[in-house]
Order: sequence, then structure tokens, then C-alpha cells
Amino acid sequence: MAASSTAASSSPTAENRCDVIPNCHHVLNMKLTIHGLLDFLEVSENVTSLFMALEALWTWDMCRGLDIMYSPLINSRLKGIIKKRSWSLVPSNMLERFSFTSIRNLSSVLPSCVKNTDGCDCIFINGERMTGIKFPIIMNRSTELRFCFEHPSIKSCNLPGKCGFILQVVPGGSTFGKIRLCTKGEDYRNQRAAEFVVHFHDEIRAEKMHVFFCTGIGLLKNQSDMIIPISWLNSSYNMGQNRVPVGNSQLFTRKLGLQGSGYFTVMYEI
Repeated sequence: MAASSTAASSSPTAENRCDVIPNCHHVLNMKLTIHGLLDFLEVSENVTSLFMALEALWTWDMCRGLDIMYSPLINSRLKGIIKKRSWSLVPSNMLERFSFTSIRNLSSVLPSCVKNTDGCDCIFINGERMTGIKFPIIMNRSTELRFCFEHPSIKSCNLPGKCGFILQVVPGGSTFGKIRLCTKGEDYRNQRAAEFVVHFHDEIRAEKMHVFFCTGIGLLKNQSDMIIPISWLNSSYNMGQNRVPVGNSQLFTRKLGLQGSGYFTVMYEI
């Protein structure tokens, strides 16, 4: 059933805002040494959070196979970088859904990165499952990703449809495109047929979002879907005589289980 919904302006005035999701998708220089990589993470304007820094380390390590995530050097350097850049730490109860041991075990291998608390200042918001569509295909064509989300500051809403937002994949040609938050009324009209339609509130901000991809494949029986880091998928690395884009490589799609379908999830800072 097709339906339409418009963006809701909960704020009294419109303001200039950046609607590009900050962590999608960037290029990492795979030729950097580990010291060069840490120097880059310390100063780069493209690295806007501790999660992006951890994803950079993970992506670099995945392509080089050095297990640097477990090095005491990393923990020591990150501690200084976190303080310098005033990054929020990773809540300990958010780690179990990540797909790789090097991230899930941060509490023990990189204790300076983890906030040991049951409290949570960010939440996961799952989007629609993209049945039968593989991740590289999604990221190379214009795609709408819908999410239901009731922002804590919205105490009452009588608008049609569900509170939420739409993320739009903007194709990037030979590379993975950007992802932007749709904020205009026309973005929410004539939504494609689906189980639900959403409307938008201005309180929702792109800079509060960090986007991941989720596979439908748990590592263990009865395990929930696993979160895949995607911030640095436009990077390239050497495979034999060729330079191979990380996001389109067999190493990436096979190792992360991205041959199948899945869905996007947003970690939203409250």
C-alpha cells in the first residue's frame, strides 16, 4: 500500500545543517605504518568519533593481517588521542553485536576506549531489511533506507505514519557513495510501497549518526545479526599486482558475510 508523509518541523526556525552522515564513506591510506595511521587519526577532520578511529584501525588491520588491535601501543596512543579530541568512549554494553573479536573484546584489549557502565548515551536504530539485495549493489545505486525512531525530545506526535527518518544513498560512480539524511518535506512524499511510512522531525541530526551494515548471519547459533564497520570502504589495498577497493573486494565480502542481504543500522547519540 503506497502512502505519503511529509517532514514535520518541530523547531521554530530552519537552520543551516549538514545532512551527510559523517562516517560514510572515506578513504584510508593503506600504505601508512601503524605510527602514521595513529598520527592521521589524531589530526584528521574526517575522523569525527572514536568509533571511526576504531573502524580505521580494524580496516587497516583486516587488509594487512597484523592483529595490531591487540597491541599495548594502540591502547596507549588512543588514550592520548581520545583526551586530545574529546571523543566519547564506547559503552561496554554496546560491544557484543559487533562482528569481530577485535572490536567485541575492547574492554580487555583496549580498556582506554571503553566506558564501563550499564548506562547508555546512544542507541541502535535498525532499518528495513534489504531482502535479496547485496551490500555493494545497495551502495552503488540511489537507495532509500527507512528507519522508525521516536526522538526522546518529541513528547507527543499526531502526524500520520511513524516518527522516523529516511537515509538516501547518493551513488559515487566508481566508489561507494555518500549517505545523507533526508530533511525536506518532498523527501517524505510518495514513499514506495512498504509496511510503513515515516515522517521527520527537525530534532533528528545527521551529525549524531553513525551508520553500520548488519548481516543476517550470526557467528554462533542463536546469535543476533552482526554489525559490520563500513566507514573506510572506499580505501584500496594491494592484492598481488593490483589495487583493490576494500568494499568491493572478495576479501571483504567473503570475510564479512556480505554475499547475502542484510540491513543498515544507525547508532544515534542521545
